[in-house]
Amino acid sequence: EKDTYELWYLGDNFDSRIKCRESLDELLKQANELIAEGRFEGLTVGGIEIAHCSGDELETVWDFNFADARN
Repeated sequence: EKDTYELWYLGDNFDSRIKCRESLDELLKQANELIAEGRFEGLTVGGIEIAHCSGDELETVWDFNFADARN
């Protein structure tokens, strides 16, 4: 089983891709779009996370929390 990057949005698995730099870049673009969408909708709780998944191990490589960005 190959390592993956997973994009989580508000607690749900939104997208998953085989681990490589191109996949991470694409997920970061998606995350940016989700931030814009969440701000437009007025979210003040919840967040977005990109995690590296290897077997049963999960490591956060990037995250954003709407509660921390209320400006």
